[in-house]
Amino acid sequence: MQAAYFRGNGVIELCDVPRPVPGPGELLIQVAANGVCGSDRKILEGGFARIPGHEVAGTVVEATEGCQTPTGARVAVYIPRHCGACVYCQAGQGNLCPHKPGLLGWSTDGGYAEYMVVPDRNALPLEDGISMEQGVLLLDTIGTSSHGLRLARCETAQSALVIGAGPVGMGAVAYLKAMGIPDVYVSELSPYRLAIAEKYGALPIAADQEDVASRIRADHPYGVDLVVEAVGALLTIWQSLYLVRPGGVVSLVGEYWGKVELERPKSEWMINDITLIRSFYFTIPEFHENQRLILNGKLDVSPLASHSYPLAELRAAYDAFLSGDTLKVMVTP
Repeated sequence: MQAAYFRGNGVIELCDVPRPVPGPGELLIQVAANGVCGSDRKILEGGFARIPGHEVAGTVVEATEGCQTPTGARVAVYIPRHCGACVYCQAGQGNLCPHKPGLLGWSTDGGYAEYMVVPDRNALPLEDGISMEQGVLLLDTIGTSSHGLRLARCETAQSALVIGAGPVGMGAVAYLKAMGIPDVYVSELSPYRLAIAEKYGALPIAADQEDVASRIRADHPYGVDLVVEAVGALLTIWQSLYLVRPGGVVSLVGEYWGKVELERPKSEWMINDITLIRSFYFTIPEFHENQRLILNGKLDVSPLASHSYPLAELRAAYDAFLSGDTLKVMVTP
């Protein structure tokens, strides 16, 4: 089969490799679509020993002994390699499993290939009417953002600011509007992404042309009820703490790996009852809830998959994504 490898310094090599063989309790899926993710940037430059790709949907072509998922099933791939037996897994919270040996597509070969091996418990069935592209969007783009927003009880908010309108940030915009939040502001540099946010009914703020704080404070002097930080940078984390109202909630869904030191004035982080949420991925029940939101027409994900490339053009797919003039870029073997 054809599979892609990241060799470092932005080099992507397409290779012929043997089709993987699933073991007991594992499925072999034929990959239909894999979403390009910003978290891959580090391994694109640094190199990666395995086949990358972790936002995957496809069709089961082989089910081994002990599997509940039948051949022919259309599935999305839930990446936490959860144990299936602990109290968290029994509650559908595989994202919180304390026994995770890693993530699919990171600690195992992933979806930038024609076929991928997946543990049976990690195969999330797609309902009739949900496309493969929508299956991919239900993972990082909608799943990650909506999980953080559920924890934040976003349905109680009247105003929200989303900082960063990449795929996860725009997933938050789509979910907030589906929940009926009246004032959803979006701070972003890309005019392309701001235009899509505006189509959702959000209030765009071009962060390189307008002072975000002045705009928010003009409309909401005490700050907004909810801030979604979807950039993953220290500057925007502090901006979130400054622009949320006393008693409000900050949901951190951007990936930031550095140190956060609370050196700012106490009024920005300590004496105003702020709730700060750092969420990870999503629960399995939420995945099925989000499918129903799409099927009943409440959640519109159609603008979120903006571009598609064949696996042979994976480098072009990353170039397009890194330009900022895309949302979720799909790769199809």
